[in-house]
Amino acid sequence: MKSRHNRRMFRRTSRRRTMLMAAGAVIVAGCAQTVADWTPAATPHDLQVKWVTHEHSINFNSRANLLTNQASRSLDRFLNEIDLRPSDRLFVDVGPKSGELVADGRIGAINNQLRHYIPGAKAQLITGEKGTDRQISLIVGRYVVLPPNCPDLSSPSTTNPGNNPDSNLGCTTQRNLGLMLANPGDLLRGRTLGPADGQALSGSIRRYRAGEIIPPVAPVIK
Repeated sequence: MKSRHNRRMFRRTSRRRTMLMAAGAVIVAGCAQTVADWTPAATPHDLQVKWVTHEHSINFNSRANLLTNQASRSLDRFLNEIDLRPSDRLFVDVGPKSGELVADGRIGAINNQLRHYIPGAKAQLITGEKGTDRQISLIVGRYVVLPPNCPDLSSPSTTNPGNNPDSNLGCTTQRNLGLMLANPGDLLRGRTLGPADGQALSGSIRRYRAGEIIPPVAPVIK
């Protein structure tokens, strides 16, 4: 049979243990993050690539193939405003009733002016519903990239015991990549490789294996 003294000691020990456990729970709860202190997911920083078009109407005299001075100046203003780029895709809508000879002549006249901006520029013929005998449309299509807004400070700058990713992580890297792209369409699909001389490329491997490495030419300092 337990004495009253032992029962009192047991009750004091049990109370202390309960108080310590309660204090520990309070401390853990204070360190843990809550939903209100953190967004459910970090803001995405993916680059968004979109296809946009710019359209310009070009007036011709009836059945004529040459640009008038006014039409030529208007086309120049349009090309300067959109800042024509080598990666742009060019289309000419000549309409369904212009005829092949007239269409070819008009596209040739437009290409001659385009080549002042991009050497070798060549517009593609399309027969839509906008072109007429007196007016055709030049359509310039391009991919544009929308970089993320940085810095992204949507997450709090306080302690992060949950080790969640910072909302600003990688934002600048993605933005810089978007601003450096010459052709944003490369993010959607890579370019087709050009022809290569396999025999010449394999020559370097043969020389390496045979110990016949050609030393680089020393730069000439003037």
